Amino acid sequence: MEEVKVLDYGFFKHDGLDFEYHVSGNENGEALVMLNGNGGDYRCFEGDLYKPLSEHFRIIRFSTRGTGNTLLGDKKLTFELFCDDLKALLDYLGVKKAGFCGFSDGGNLAMCFAVKYPQYVERLAVFGSNLNTRGTKTGDQLGIIKDHRIYAIKAALTKDPEMIRRREIEGMMVGQPKLNYKKLSAIKVPFLNVFGEFDMIKRRHSRKITKAVEGAEEVMVLNGGHSTAFRKTDFLILPVVKKFFGVE
Repeated sequence: MEEVKVLDYGFFKHDGLDFEYHVSGNENGEALVMLNGNGGDYRCFEGDLYKPLSEHFRIIRFSTRGTGNTLLGDKKLTFELFCDDLKALLDYLGVKKAGFCGFSDGGNLAMCFAVKYPQYVERLAVFGSNLNTRGTKTGDQLGIIKDHRIYAIKAALTKDPEMIRRREIEGMMVGQPKLNYKKLSAIKVPFLNVFGEFDMIKRRHSRKITKAVEGAEEVMVLNGGHSTAFRKTDFLILPVVKKFFGVE
């Protein structure tokens, strides 16, 4: 497969920061926004999903606050804030409507965005995503809290910008997101929910997400974990995703 064609790369100014963004793929294709997981930058999806989908879509990605070449800034990181950042990017690029594909916190952001700015969303596929911390398995959530506290202590003691960055990004998974099934039910576009059999997200939580959106599709990958979106992709997940986005 040939290298993906880069259509646009650079920075856009918003809320006092320069946000890194990347547009690639089929310049005549419909827009598809691909959103990274916690701590990942715009390159998160450069794998078995990104390249095949780039043949059909104009893929839009960006580095959220504190990732890639986007600075952290001085605001508390929240999904509400990220929704506004994403809207600013789409407005900057002149995108009125797009499909959305997000992994983990990227899926959480996609769901939050679909609730807050539904007019931009045409289709929505999420991988290993949750509505709130109650959806994360207890052991995994305790690990997240522990890591966040370690970063917080190191940041307080050293004032090291990297520790501050890690504290803020890890903090995205402490007490967030703040969605519920009622809010999610407001989504009225085609919805695909993919999760692993042994995901860090509770299985019953994932299944309730699917049930909350009318007509939503669901795929549970047997023996799959949280990063299933990046494994078993070519023979299992890619065909499902391509069919969902109408390019099989």
